[in-house]
Amino acid sequence: MNNRWVKYLMAGSVTVLMVLVIIFIIRSVKENSLAVSCPDTLVVEYGSTDDEADINETIKKNVLRKKDNKTNIEIEGNVDVTKLGKYDIKIVASRKKKHISRKVAVKVVDTQAPVISLSGDTEITLEAGSNYEEAGFSAVDNYDGDITDKVETSAEVDTYTTGDTTIVYSVKDSSGNEAFTERVIHVEDTTAPQISLTGGEVYYIRMGDTYSEPGYIAVDMCDGDVTDKVSVSGNVDTANAGKYTVTYNVSDNCGNESEVQRTVKVVAPMSDDAVNPGDKVVYLTFDDGPGPYTEKLLDILDRYNVKATFFVTNGKPDYQNLIAQEAQRGHTVAIHSASHDYAKIYQSVDAYFADFDEMNSIITAQTGKAADLVRFPGGSSNTISKTYCYGIMSQLVCAVEERGFRYCDWNVSSGDAGGTTSTSQVVANVIEGIKSNNVSVVLQHDIKNFSVDAVEQIIQWGLSEGYTFLPMTSTTPMSHHGVNN
Repeated sequence: MNNRWVKYLMAGSVTVLMVLVIIFIIRSVKENSLAVSCPDTLVVEYGSTDDEADINETIKKNVLRKKDNKTNIEIEGNVDVTKLGKYDIKIVASRKKKHISRKVAVKVVDTQAPVISLSGDTEITLEAGSNYEEAGFSAVDNYDGDITDKVETSAEVDTYTTGDTTIVYSVKDSSGNEAFTERVIHVEDTTAPQISLTGGEVYYIRMGDTYSEPGYIAVDMCDGDVTDKVSVSGNVDTANAGKYTVTYNVSDNCGNESEVQRTVKVVAPMSDDAVNPGDKVVYLTFDDGPGPYTEKLLDILDRYNVKATFFVTNGKPDYQNLIAQEAQRGHTVAIHSASHDYAKIYQSVDAYFADFDEMNSIITAQTGKAADLVRFPGGSSNTISKTYCYGIMSQLVCAVEERGFRYCDWNVSSGDAGGTTSTSQVVANVIEGIKSNNVSVVLQHDIKNFSVDAVEQIIQWGLSEGYTFLPMTSTTPMSHHGVNN
């Protein structure tokens, strides 16, 4: 079968296809005979479409003898080239009064593979650790149409491992013709490891104390935990106040390098400008207000001309204006905390001072001047801060003093923070504590009515026993607990 026959066998509409079958007829025409010879089965490709007139002309030139203009060829039966399958037809050749026919099977087949098209680039470069998102693809077959939903992919992309991943897209049509295409994903690591410093980038220590490395963690996107690869350099001289730099350096397996520095501040103790207040002195201090009972407390204090110290919060913003009243009536206003949220303020030194500065701004707005005294929520001896940041209190007692603030704890507890809800018990606790000290710093809470109700009895007893009640100032001897974190 020559190539010209195959070409026209693959072409045509229904009628044209019938004519195409003639391409396979091998005619032997003798002087007085008519013969038709062709295969039992002819194969036609689905979707062939050539013009019928061209096909007929081709048949005449290639099937009949060049000088034979009298032989007629006809096809009986139908072939549907729009549908795959097997069709039976009859070829009839006639010349003059002679006729000859042959039954032939015609198979319409699909041997053309589908076409897969990729959206986006066929080569993509990703940074290690980033997300790979499939750009998309489509698959179309000449017979089945859209078969995108039948496309299969060979691999998933691991962006945490450097190197190349080839994704193979494959699809088969209903005739079993298969198509393939590929997309290559290059994963590169150009990101340096991250070093996290325990205790923050600024670390405080009191002069004379022993400096121990607070700790660090290094994590790389591809290599994971690389803490053991960190090199540390720099010296801290705690014998001399000042700033010291400690440098931390690490490289990952791809050569990406990271470096961070910590400033260690060695803080000298504040100069002792405290003035001896004399004997039998009581400093009444109130935490966590102002609140609904603060104004009643102010009236009680006015009645006896006693001045006290208020370590204020912004826990009840509707009573913020009472901070101004506290100052106007001659009391000392000091910083406690804006939020009084341990989990928030004791996360880090920076978190503490963010809350600290917020409260001091409120005090300044209400009183016209900033405070210079502070009491840590829970006191400097609290251990709950360990839950949020190990060693933070040891830093904070240095950090507030470096900023020029004095911090004050207490040496007499009223028990109103959880020990009792009884006014008479508060009175008894405070009086017993005062008796044990020459200079007493009493802790109470003005957001608790039962404790406020105890103040008048405490004052009456103190005055009758010759005690002097004073507000705290920057020259007052500070009561300090032992730091436990």
